[in-house]
Order: sequence, then C-alpha cells, then structure tokens
Amino acid sequence: MQASTIRKIFKAFHYRDFRLMWIGACTSSIGTWMQIVAQGWLIYRLSHSAFLLALDQFLGGIPIFLFTLIGGVVADRMERRKVLLASQYLQMTSAAILTVLVATGLVHVWHILCLSFVPGSRRPSAAPRIRP
Repeated sequence: MQASTIRKIFKAFHYRDFRLMWIGACTSSIGTWMQIVAQGWLIYRLSHSAFLLALDQFLGGIPIFLFTLIGGVVADRMERRKVLLASQYLQMTSAAILTVLVATGLVHVWHILCLSFVPGSRRPSAAPRIRP
C-alpha cells in the first residue's frame, strides 16, 4: 500500500473529537467484552448451572428487543452526547457495583442477573454524530 492510501484511510483520525470518541468507544467495548466473559465465569463458578449462564446472556440482550422503539425516540429528541454519556455512566456504575459485591464476597447469582439487565438496556444502537 502506498503512503497516500494509508493517509486517506486514517484521515478521520486527524480530528481530535473523532480520535477521542474512537478511543473511548474502543475502550468501552473492550471493557464490556471483559465483563461479559467474567460474569459468565462467575455465574458458572457460583451456580454450576448452564441455565443461569444462558439466562444471564438473555437478560443482557432482551432490553434491546423491549426498549428499541422507546430508545430511538429518546435518542432522536435528546442531545446525543448526553444520551451517550448517560449510557456510559450507567454501565460504569453497574460494573462498579458488581466489582464491590465480588470484592466483598457478597455476590449472589441474582445480583449478577439484575446487573446484566441494566447495562443491556443502555446499549446504543447507533454511534452519535460528532458536531463540529
């Protein structure tokens, strides 16, 4: 590949706002994937139940099905940046609660199942537009 072709491919990274959004989204996705794996491992370790493991995944995905229409209306009527920040804070709070429960040894499977549903209801269906 030529240098000019590579520059064209990564031209969007010349914009600070895009770089920040991309790095933040990438970091958030990696954290989410790590949490999904850790939650599955923790549920299976606590319960040895394949059903509860599947229920955790179901509860993480069902809010998308249930709240897509309402979420679309809210996302269209509110400032996208605020919606994105609120959703990220919600996911971060959920992960922090789970971390405290695990660290203190107070975690039960029902805690994990409840905390799977909450971040599942915040997953954005589309990336926000960056306004100049």
